[in-house]
Amino acid sequence: MVQVDSWTDYLMRQAQANHWKNLRDLQMHLIPYYRGEIAETTVRVEQITEERLAAARAEADTARQMMLNVAISWGAVLLLVVLGVNFALLRSIAEPLERLTQASTQLAAGRLETRVAIDRADEFGRLAQAFNEMADRLQALYNELEDRVRERTRALQEANYALQRRAIQLEATAEVSRSIISIFNVDELLRKAVDLIRDRFGFYHVGIFLMDEAGEWAVLREATGEAGAQMKAQGHRLQVGETSMVGWTALHRRPRIALDVGEDAVHFANPLLPYTRSEMTLPLMVGGRLLGVLDVQSTEEAAFDEDDIRTLQSMADQLAIAIENARRLSETAALLEATSPIYRFSRRLSTTITVEEVAETIIQTIAETEADGCVVVEFESSDGAPEALVYRGVWRRDRAPMLRPGMRITVDEAPLPVSLLGQMWVAENAQRDPRLPKPAQEFLRTADVGALVNIPLRVGDRPIGQVLIFRLLPGPFSLVSLRLYEVISDQAAVALERARLLERMRRRAEQEGALRDIADRITATFDLRTALQTTLQQLGQVLDAQGGYAELGIR
Repeated sequence: MVQVDSWTDYLMRQAQANHWKNLRDLQMHLIPYYRGEIAETTVRVEQITEERLAAARAEADTARQMMLNVAISWGAVLLLVVLGVNFALLRSIAEPLERLTQASTQLAAGRLETRVAIDRADEFGRLAQAFNEMADRLQALYNELEDRVRERTRALQEANYALQRRAIQLEATAEVSRSIISIFNVDELLRKAVDLIRDRFGFYHVGIFLMDEAGEWAVLREATGEAGAQMKAQGHRLQVGETSMVGWTALHRRPRIALDVGEDAVHFANPLLPYTRSEMTLPLMVGGRLLGVLDVQSTEEAAFDEDDIRTLQSMADQLAIAIENARRLSETAALLEATSPIYRFSRRLSTTITVEEVAETIIQTIAETEADGCVVVEFESSDGAPEALVYRGVWRRDRAPMLRPGMRITVDEAPLPVSLLGQMWVAENAQRDPRLPKPAQEFLRTADVGALVNIPLRVGDRPIGQVLIFRLLPGPFSLVSLRLYEVISDQAAVALERARLLERMRRRAEQEGALRDIADRITATFDLRTALQTTLQQLGQVLDAQGGYAELGIR
């Protein structure tokens, strides 16, 4: 290469010196020579290059193998490092996640006090803190909801209790109203009212005060218990004014409640009622007019409220109406009692039970008219037609009657014809009436009967008795008396039939009881003779027989 460079420098100098002939001579001699040298050199360069390339390849393969071995070794180490790091990383992630998962599960199961321990300041620590904050809010919300539920439940229970209490009060009010609406005696009505109000509402004491004529005093007319009886006997009354709750209500005509009688300045402390803790008074008003005051007392403090006032005031209004109606009816009844024999007869007849009481009521009513005597007769019949006559009542104004109550005669022995017994007729001159046969006229003449009225007692078309009303002197009966006799005919027949049915039911009950007694005695007796004697004795008492015998057919 140095030689080439020298020749190159020489050629450059020759060219710069314009010795081009020398250059051509050199070219002619040197180029072939050096062409061979260049070719040989090129071959040698190629050989050297291939040798060096082969060595380089060998070194490269060796280096590659060494690098591969090193890479594998470091890869294994790196893998182990990565796995360790990953395991540690996963463990550092899994443990807090597991704690969060367990805490969430417990929280979801209702253990709201569950919290996660905060032991790190990374994302998991912040997540744990957020979880705890959420649990705090959830527990606070749950506690608030529980408080609301308890409050709502308590309110609902109180509402249900109030509704049930009001329903019971309304039912009690209706029952009291139904019970007193049909009572027209004031004293009986008041007595029934206080007992019902106390029993149905569960009060300690109930009293009804009525105003006196001057309107200055509220007088106790009825009250419950022994204390009420003592106060009535003492003539207990309270003045209208501010000195008592009854007086206050009578003055202002408004309800008043004392939730705690010990703190109420108006409450009247009654020594006969030591257990009173609360009291309510209600005005008894009818058409703006004060009749009295209803006083109710309880052994419980604060036993009354506004709903009680509305409910009990409604009952008090109905009680006031019932009292007013009873008063008016009592006044009307007193007037009718004094002026109307029909009313007196109806009232008396409504209380009769036996046939004798019905007959006595008929006689009492007829004795108040122009009649001089009467006979009440009951028919005995098995098929609807009269077969015998029983005198149930006999009355005569001037002397003792010829007939006696309890007498029984057959229809054939009757002084009047059977055909006249079932219809109403009037004989102004009974001793000469052409409808009556001669024996009947003679009987009436002997009995000093001048005028006669026959009143039939019928149930439907069936005659069950009659009432014969007479006067000593002949002449017509007044229209007022005849109207009364017609009423007696209608009402007495019903009362007589009712009494007869009651009598038959009573006798049947006695007979059934006696038969059961006979059966019990026979069952308890093992001797035939004793059993038969017992049976005959008991049957004789039941049937009112004088004697009897038992016959046994033995084969």
